[in-house]
Amino acid sequence: MSPKTHCIMMVNLWFLVNLISFAAASASTSPEANLIPAAKEHTGPSKVDETSTPQTLPRKSEQADWLAHAAMSYSMWRQANLYEAIREGKEACRLAPDNALVLMNLALMLQATDDCDGALACFEKAERLDSAHYLPYLGAARCWIMKGDEAKAIIILKDMSSRKNEGFDWYYSAGQTCLKVKQDDLAENLIKSALSVAKTPVQRANARNSLFLIELRGKKFEQAKELYKKVFAEYPPNDAEIYVRAAAEFLKTDDTARGKELLSCAIKNLKTKQDSKAFHLLGRIFQDLASEASAKDRKNLWLALAGDAYTQGIDLAPKIPDYFLARADVLMQEGKLSEMIADLKTVRDMSKADSLPSFILDNFIDESSPKTIRLKPTKIVKAKLSIEGLSCDCHLSKYLGTMRNINGVACVSASGRKVFLGELIYAPSIISFEELVAKTQADFFKALPPKKSAEPLSVKVLEEEPLASLEAVFKHVCETRYGPVLSFQDSLVDYYNRFNDIQPTLPTSKSI
Repeated sequence: MSPKTHCIMMVNLWFLVNLISFAAASASTSPEANLIPAAKEHTGPSKVDETSTPQTLPRKSEQADWLAHAAMSYSMWRQANLYEAIREGKEACRLAPDNALVLMNLALMLQATDDCDGALACFEKAERLDSAHYLPYLGAARCWIMKGDEAKAIIILKDMSSRKNEGFDWYYSAGQTCLKVKQDDLAENLIKSALSVAKTPVQRANARNSLFLIELRGKKFEQAKELYKKVFAEYPPNDAEIYVRAAAEFLKTDDTARGKELLSCAIKNLKTKQDSKAFHLLGRIFQDLASEASAKDRKNLWLALAGDAYTQGIDLAPKIPDYFLARADVLMQEGKLSEMIADLKTVRDMSKADSLPSFILDNFIDESSPKTIRLKPTKIVKAKLSIEGLSCDCHLSKYLGTMRNINGVACVSASGRKVFLGELIYAPSIISFEELVAKTQADFFKALPPKKSAEPLSVKVLEEEPLASLEAVFKHVCETRYGPVLSFQDSLVDYYNRFNDIQPTLPTSKSI
């Protein structure tokens, strides 16, 4: 039996059971009782629950057909068969055009596949059928955000905030949407409204965690400090930004125990590939605390926590070279030679464009002691440079890539237009700047001959300063590539999946 045939048989069996249940319920209750099922409150710490809604009863001859198609649509969606899920959902909508639940399910599927116009049409019709349900309003706002018209979305979200006597999901889901587009003041109003109508401990915890994030963003640290213990002890958040902001603000060099608790909590509650970025940032925060610690034992504890954070990032996203490079930095400081070499070789194999791993592997001395790691007697300098005369701006990346491949270069970057300004970390004891430029240009022009009308390339050092150690090289490269730790907000948002917290709902015979 093929998987598709098996799936159809299971859906048909499921449908018959529900149909029998519906018939039994119809015999014991009035028709009106089946039209308006009781609404469900938000119960999960991370998902907004879809609720059943008032619907128009379809003709009995079509009830079986629409429900079968709606159930098949849901089943295909859960199996990631998006085309079939949407096709079946459209057929269910054709057979039950006044069923708001079917319309909202299809709208969520279309939105998730970037068909925002189709989703908007479904949400708008569902709103006319059920004006009390939060999802048509929220879905429309999110579609406008995805279409790049945030102003229209804000109008809808402000309207949701102004409504009185709505349920928890209404306010909370709108507040979460505001947080994702940095409308923190509007988010605060909505989340406070959600907190005022919360009925369960989980609902109150979700609202409290969101308020904690809003206060951290707004630098209201005294208010946030009062919430810290409850946030991480009772119902810990699964929002990566909360962990990073809390670590950056509240962890001090003498409080390694709190750092360990925070990291442990993050490991338990951040589980997606996207969350790997948070562990990278936590590792950087721990490393900064290690560099600030005066006592050796505290320095070692912070370094160990940084290594654990990077390892967790690697476990979640094992193909990102930056995480291995960051852990290699910690291993170097801990004196773990063999592990450091393994990570650097991994980065070198993953990313041919990164010259730092090869530079270190080529220039450190192994004195047969696991705690002795140092470079050969090599002077390392950081130079600011200008590059002028490229015949096309698009040639810059090719020129920098050529320079990275030359022995003695640890890192090089540049940006701008026509006259490019950049930075170079290299070892003049291995290759002089003049030799480096000459070799780069020779190799560059072999692969990309210059235009006859182009001016000769002019590459100059504007200023130089020495870097004291390999640790300084690691730190500087990290800060150059990623910026300050708290410039992370956008990087932690998975824009493709940021509105997937509400999923289609399994239809039943009571959904009519």
